[in-house]
Amino acid sequence: MNDKNNGFSFKQFHVSHADCAMKVGTDGILLGGWADVKTTSSAPLRVLDIGTGSGLISLMLAQRCQGNIQVVAIDIDASACQQAKQNIDNSPWSSSIAVKHVALQVLTKSAKAEPAKFELIVSNPPYFVHGQAFTDDARQTARHTGSLTHQELVDCALQLLAPNGRIALVLPYESGCELATYCQQLGNLGITCLNIKTTPKKPYKRMLMSIQRGDAGLEKQVLIIHDPDGRYSNDYQSITKAFYLKM
Repeated sequence: MNDKNNGFSFKQFHVSHADCAMKVGTDGILLGGWADVKTTSSAPLRVLDIGTGSGLISLMLAQRCQGNIQVVAIDIDASACQQAKQNIDNSPWSSSIAVKHVALQVLTKSAKAEPAKFELIVSNPPYFVHGQAFTDDARQTARHTGSLTHQELVDCALQLLAPNGRIALVLPYESGCELATYCQQLGNLGITCLNIKTTPKKPYKRMLMSIQRGDAGLEKQVLIIHDPDGRYSNDYQSITKAFYLKM
């Protein structure tokens, strides 16, 4: 069953989100299906999920890696951490994902003494600026960029990233453009931006962004979610069909 209270059932797991400020949505599903999980090693892929919320993205990555993954899923909201842990404990990959109630800045500082280098860092970060009104304090914290700006997120993630690792984010289109400019200014980063429209005639709404060290460059791609007839596009289905029950 998929409804506002009970959460979402996917093909291999269920995500409850009643206690999470940020509910399961297209943004997280796109990122979980798109982030590059390829690895040259037989060892488990080492992943950091920043602002895990319900644990959705961690669970999607675990499914894609068939459990050959070790995820540290962090969030600053205690209720979200508890919900994520329940979802993960009820999934086939409970031993592959560890949930931690900690801020990224704190994790980054603690890692300086004993670096924990991640091969993939993912985040569906906050994206509303301060001053926007919310009726729910937890939702306000989860949605506001005040406690962790996108630039600070990238700065911290680069400190925690393995040399050949990559960062994968989902952002509003305008925020993604700003962050891509910032990353270009840092130098020596390869950036891929997948710009997303809901339909062919709509403006860009979201951006999936991949960042990795190496040759500087910016590659732009396009994803349209719905064809003109309203059906899910082939490109969208290729990212999400392993998860949606009716696809």
